[in-house]
Amino acid sequence: MHLHAILFPGQEFQNINVLKNLIRKYKIIKNTFYESSEYIGFNLNRFIKNNSQEIINNSKYIRLIAITSSIAMYRLWNNANEKIPIILAGHSLGEYSALVCSNSLKFSDAIKLILIRHQFMKESMKKKMGAMHVIIGLKEHNIEKILENFKHLEQVSIACINTPHHIVISGEKNIVHEVSLACKKNGAKKIFYLPINPPSHCILMKSAAKKFLKVLETIVFETPKFPVINNVDVKCETTAPAIRNALMRQLYNPVKWCDTITYLSKKNVSIFVEAGLNNTLININKFIVAIPSVSLNNKNYLLNQSFKKPSET
Repeated sequence: MHLHAILFPGQEFQNINVLKNLIRKYKIIKNTFYESSEYIGFNLNRFIKNNSQEIINNSKYIRLIAITSSIAMYRLWNNANEKIPIILAGHSLGEYSALVCSNSLKFSDAIKLILIRHQFMKESMKKKMGAMHVIIGLKEHNIEKILENFKHLEQVSIACINTPHHIVISGEKNIVHEVSLACKKNGAKKIFYLPINPPSHCILMKSAAKKFLKVLETIVFETPKFPVINNVDVKCETTAPAIRNALMRQLYNPVKWCDTITYLSKKNVSIFVEAGLNNTLININKFIVAIPSVSLNNKNYLLNQSFKKPSET
């Protein structure tokens, strides 16, 4: 049996104009944002409608829009495709979206966890400046070898292995800069800065992870209705303790996205569907496997789907 793999992006720049159009066109998306607004305590729709710079430039709000928009896009897709067998995976923050859409985690609890997670991450960086850089053109083992020279500092880590040659490093700003320079000297083709702060998936987040686990232990996790591939082990966990542990470790361990897509390619996946406002994951996927990928924000894809009329969705 062929599967659709639904992929949920993490924190990324949100295309507010695309989002505004989708909210206007599809009631199910508009209602998902109203639902999220109730959990957050302020009207996200109003901020988005006004193109508020406070949202666009604030990583906390970007995280909230990211999870809400991906859940909304999934609901739109699922409304017309609920009988199609699926398997889910989320990149970083997207793992929370995947757990919500698999009926393992309540939407309200996901919002709560993301806000607390963000707060703990900020607290762990009170006396430090963080940074995340993308290294293009070096393999994981090449970067690990370079990091050996900085290991005694315990300030920088590999944060994401997106493709064999697209790797993110994360940690203390000055050390990340030094590691990036060393990568450039050792053959990296391109290096660029990610506007994400606090830095995720690095050794600096261990203290945040310990506090976060205590919060996770207060949250109910059900057995997922659909398999969800986690970031840290590339496994489908089904028990609450295992899911909590994976989310805790995700804070200071790398996102193994390349391994995730490779794993999915061996599970009879016929298409990757990105539930988000951009094409980030499908653009990455083409460097890993040859399986077709499509983003739900693609106009032609939306037109070809048997979605209900906007008034009905």
